[in-house]
This record gives sequence, structure tokens and C-alpha cells, in this order.
Amino acid sequence: MAETQDTPVDAGIRVVRDSAASGVGIITLCRPDRRNALDADVCTGIAEAVEGFVAAEDPVRIILLRAEGPAFCAGANLKGGVYATDFFGSLERMIRAITEAPLPVVADVQGPAVGAGCQLVLACDLRVMGPKARVWVPAVHHGFSLDRWTIRRAVELLGGSVARNVLIAGAQVGQSMAVSSGFATLGGPSHDALELARTMSRQAPMPMHYFKVAMNNPDPDAQLAAEIDRLGGACWLSRDAAEARRAREEKRAPVFEGR
Repeated sequence: MAETQDTPVDAGIRVVRDSAASGVGIITLCRPDRRNALDADVCTGIAEAVEGFVAAEDPVRIILLRAEGPAFCAGANLKGGVYATDFFGSLERMIRAITEAPLPVVADVQGPAVGAGCQLVLACDLRVMGPKARVWVPAVHHGFSLDRWTIRRAVELLGGSVARNVLIAGAQVGQSMAVSSGFATLGGPSHDALELARTMSRQAPMPMHYFKVAMNNPDPDAQLAAEIDRLGGACWLSRDAAEARRAREEKRAPVFEGR
């Protein structure tokens, strides 16, 4: 795997840009000794890394989120993390940064993603899950609840029946069920997730942004609906659409600029 070191974030994560496809930014949870548990600093670091990739002079087109060690994310750090006064605000900021980023975020899940780790996976647009991947929220085992966004997102991405199994019965979703239900784009190792991100980085950025905004906001107010319509119309009039037409005529792969 070819990666180049970019600006590191000293909060339990590593931030790099893939040298084989400069349009791919990679955020890696790198506290395997803590099973990559989330605290306020980690959540803030992920949010800032996503925002940094978006705001860069040469922004990436795809973000790949992955983790070191056998666990993707064991959830909130129960040794203080979840009880800190700023944890839930930081968790919300992280989720909002991912869902509102104008580019796809792909989760490379190769181990358990529990509780807040499952929320992190739900926030991403697409998922690749390995054979040891499992997602679940043990709310009914520990007596806590979840916000309405998480419940709606689980129903949307997992389907109503599977979401009920996860939230009410405390069930786990592994690779097979994730792939068969469409929750995971594909089942495979980290290499497959990276190749998916690289392939997507060569696609037209404007439609990916449009579809993400439209799907993440199924009931927009009038102002947002107008903006979604504007984004959709801009795709048809873009230089990228013209480039795709030329590429078809010339029997070559299109080179998209994102405009």
C-alpha cells in the first residue's frame, strides 16, 4: 500500500494522502492498545482531519477511514471518555463533519465497531467489511439510549428489520449480513477498501457530492431543496459532463476536474 505522510493529528489518529491516488485521503485510528476507543480528543481529531482534507488547496475526492489492530473501534472510552462533559459534543461534531463533507467517506472495517464506533461507521457513506468485522450497539445491555439521528440512520442503512434486531435485541451484524443487506458495499480486506477509494477518486466529484447531499437530506426545507436542485443542475452543465462525452467519443477514460 502506497501512502505518503501528510499533516499528522496528535489525537490517536494518523492522517495521510495516498501517493498512488492523490485524490484519496486516509484517516487511521491508531490506538490499538485501547482498541481505538473514542474520547473527545479523538472525535475532534477526526472532525478536524475531515475538515482539513475538504479545505485543502488541493482537496481530496475520497476519504478512507480505517483502523490499526484487531478492533475498528471499541466505542467510547469508558475510562473517562464517555463521562467527560465535552464527549458528546465532540462526537456530534465528528459525525456532522463526515455527513456534511462534500465528498464520500468510506469506512474500512476489519474488526468490531461497537457503540460509538458503530455510529462512526453509520456516519460514513460506504463501507467495506472484512471477515472479522462486526457492528453493534449494546444499548440494551448497558441501559443507555441513542439519539434519533442514529436510529434513523440505522433504519436507512441496515433496513428496518435488521435495525430492530440491532437496537432492540442487541444483535450483531457481521460481514455476510452486511454485504447481503447492502450495508457494506463489498466484503473484503483493507486492500479492497483502498482500491474502491482509488476507483471512486477517478469518478466525477460533482455528482457524488449532489447524491450525498440529496440522500442525507430526504426532507429538506425550501432553501436546502433549492441548493440541492442547483447542485443537480450544475452537474449537467459542468465541464466534467462535457469531458465524459468527449471521452466516450474518443474511446478513453475521462479525466474529471470537479467543475
